[in-house]
Amino acid sequence: MQNVFWTAYSNQSRTAAISQLEEIISRYGYIVQFQPFSDLSLSIQIEIAESRIDALYASLEKQMRLDAFEKLNSASDRERNLFLNVTFIKGSGDLKIEVPAVPG
Repeated sequence: MQNVFWTAYSNQSRTAAISQLEEIISRYGYIVQFQPFSDLSLSIQIEIAESRIDALYASLEKQMRLDAFEKLNSASDRERNLFLNVTFIKGSGDLKIEVPAVPG
């Protein structure tokens, strides 16, 4: 299984971009691993059939800026690992998640 590496940049809020990414990726493949880095970036590992990689790139490209990728033009259904690193342009690096007080 050969790996594919992409880098993307989103100017949307982190939560909106993650929701959109999840919806788009689920149409083409499966999220295997998800690693956020504060509100600056996240790394996603995707398992996807080789024949669907070009379509995923085209869908993501409509929502965020991606570094150049040479299309595979493949009809193969062999599984590939795709690693997507997304940087959030509006990130501050100081993500705080408020946890409500729970009585008890």
